[in-house]
Formats: sequence, structure tokens, C-alpha cells
Amino acid sequence: MDRSETKETTAGYRVPRSRRQGFTMLEVLAAASLTVVALAAITPLFARQVRLMAETRRERIALEELANQAERLAVVPREQLDNYLARLEPSPLARDRLPTARLEVRRGGESPLGDRIVLALAWNSPGRTDHPLTLATWLPVAAAPDGEVAP
Repeated sequence: MDRSETKETTAGYRVPRSRRQGFTMLEVLAAASLTVVALAAITPLFARQVRLMAETRRERIALEELANQAERLAVVPREQLDNYLARLEPSPLARDRLPTARLEVRRGGESPLGDRIVLALAWNSPGRTDHPLTLATWLPVAAAPDGEVAP
């Protein structure tokens, strides 16, 4: 026997080298079953991540909607504010992207910061029923003619 056809063991003996190339069917089945088990464990994580990304997207849209509504309130004349608040509703984009979007407005009374208004936007999506996103804003107190803040 040629030296290339034998291999030396740890004990120093020479044994014939196996001519087998590739994998046995048992090795392939073991590798495939391990792969299937790993994929089965990871798949729910991907599904959850997709749901969380969609909910994050909806929350970002809701927060932008509330901020836009608060900016619109800042430019409404004080004498028209009650009428404007009574007609306030979500924008077409918010209604389109947030299932059953509802915009609620509460006036919190006047404070040294101004007239407090709380905007709450609620929508139904899996896991988020009746948990509105809220934003509080203060409309400035009307200034007195001499430039001082009215009480």
C-alpha cells in the first residue's frame, strides 16, 4: 500500500484511507431536520416583527395627524374656536391609514399657559382597541391691548 492510501492514527498505526466522498443519507436527513427546526423557531419572530412594524407605522401616522391638528388650532381665531372644535375630524390620510379612526377633543380650561386642549386619536387594530394616542396643546391667552397677558 502506498502512503497516500493510508492515514496515521493517534496511536501511530497506519489504516487504509476511506475512498468515500460526499455525505450519507443519514447525515443529509439530520442536517435537513436541524434546518427545519431552526426555521420553525424563527418564523414566528419574523411574523411578529412585521406586525410591530405595521403598528409603529400607524402610531407615527397618528402622531403626525395630532401634531398637524394642533398646528391648525393655533391659527384659528378665538371667536371661531368652539365651532372649529365641534367640526374637527381626522384627515383623509388618517382615515385611510388608521382603521376606524376617531378624533376626540377635550378642553381643559384656561391656565397660565393658555387654553388647554387635549386631542385624542383612537383607531382599531389588533391589540390596540380603545387605547387612544393623545396630545395636549395650549392655545395662547389673548394679549391685552398694552401688551401684557390678560388674566
